[in-house]
Amino acid sequence: MDFDIVNQNLAAAKLSNVKKQVKGSAERVLKEKELKKACEGFEAIILNTMMKSMRESLPGDALFGESNGSNIYKSMYDQYLSEELSRGRQSIGLKELLYQELKKSL
Repeated sequence: MDFDIVNQNLAAAKLSNVKKQVKGSAERVLKEKELKKACEGFEAIILNTMMKSMRESLPGDALFGESNGSNIYKSMYDQYLSEELSRGRQSIGLKELLYQELKKSL
């Protein structure tokens, strides 16, 4: 009879340990997904900054001119393009480097 109680307590302890491990791994997966998203966003910001600098180095825009509307359009297009580039598999690789380095601290 005492062995049944010990076995039940042991089984309950093992089950509790397994639950903690599953919960911990689920939280880690969620944190890793959030980290990937943050690294992707950071790469998009860097790409947008690069595009803005490259666009400023051009002599002028004969197609759209230099009005406020065209400047807003170009800025929005650069932002869209940088977000799409960072989402793709052929990005500049910054998000992967950041992710691999920051994942160690999770």
